[in-house]
Amino acid sequence: MNLLVTGARAPIAADLARAFALSGHQVWLSDCLRMPVSASSPYACGYLRMPSPRAHFEAFTTSLIAACRKESIDAIVPTSEEVYWLAGAAPRLPSHVSLRTSTLSLLARLHHKGTFATLASSLGFGAPEAIELTSQGDLVALREPERFVLKPCYSRFATRVLIGPRSRDLKHVRPTAAQPWLAQSRVEGRELCAYNVAAEGRLLIHVAYEPVVRFGVGASVYFSPVVSAALRTMSERFIAATGFTGQISFDAIETAEGLVALECNPRGTSGVHLAAQKPETLSAALLGTLQAPAPAFVQEPRILLLPALLSPFNLFFSSKGRQPLRDAKDALTTAGIPLRSQLSALVEMLWRSARLGVSPAQASTIDIEWNGEPMSYG
Repeated sequence: MNLLVTGARAPIAADLARAFALSGHQVWLSDCLRMPVSASSPYACGYLRMPSPRAHFEAFTTSLIAACRKESIDAIVPTSEEVYWLAGAAPRLPSHVSLRTSTLSLLARLHHKGTFATLASSLGFGAPEAIELTSQGDLVALREPERFVLKPCYSRFATRVLIGPRSRDLKHVRPTAAQPWLAQSRVEGRELCAYNVAAEGRLLIHVAYEPVVRFGVGASVYFSPVVSAALRTMSERFIAATGFTGQISFDAIETAEGLVALECNPRGTSGVHLAAQKPETLSAALLGTLQAPAPAFVQEPRILLLPALLSPFNLFFSSKGRQPLRDAKDALTTAGIPLRSQLSALVEMLWRSARLGVSPAQASTIDIEWNGEPMSYG
């Protein structure tokens, strides 16, 4: 098959390209950056640069259609937040192209932290309290805010999360109906992450890991595999309840009373670095051709070495911090991405961050993220 993997800025795109190529497929990568980190994958046939879907949705859709026709693309596999724009563009894609994700309405329900919290509660995995804030009045009425974790219903990388805030910490919180916030009970326990691939409500691949080392307070850069029957069961229930197809990931807290689902990413996440250690199985699951759920397998830890070394906490200068360096392979090197490409991608992202006046984490998604706004042409 001829496949298009979008979101080449994501390190996991390199693993997906490798998995598909080793399974006998032809792979193209796409994004709207000049030098996304995965674009230099030796497993890809080429890199296709497209307009920003958030800034130029119609041009993005037109370019996507043209690329599908020129390269005879059979299926599109998203990696990052461009998944929402792809789902919005799906009705205009050539009929023979399979978009390997769910409908925009379902993606939106899972992406919005408030509606996901409601779903989690209905399935028995909700926090004790989850209150959606849509006005300043709702915020003022919130009693004992230090009992909660507050975050925008549309957010990523924990960039605006407030953990146990006091009243004075809320002065910059401005919830509205269009941009609501969620106040979720603060729960203690071990944090776990699950990456899954599903087809029509059936779980096909499941891997779980602990986010052992983070870059700041946001995304993890070290992925330590774990086995959790409870987390697999939780994933199965969400997938069956929604009839989900595609990649879907969960963050949860393991408490003495059971799992609490914190949020959902209905797209690829860093768990791909673990699942890709069985490339043929991952490829078949993503394309919906895996006949039965994949059995559990032993995975090696993976690390994103360059971000880890740049971590502001300098964890790797201690003997305890250096242990992850000895235990794990660099995910990007394993996927064939040379250090020079990683550095080029980092430089571009830092330049964008400075030019736009936002943090590097915000710069990494600002042109592809979707915050519930209408998608329209013209």
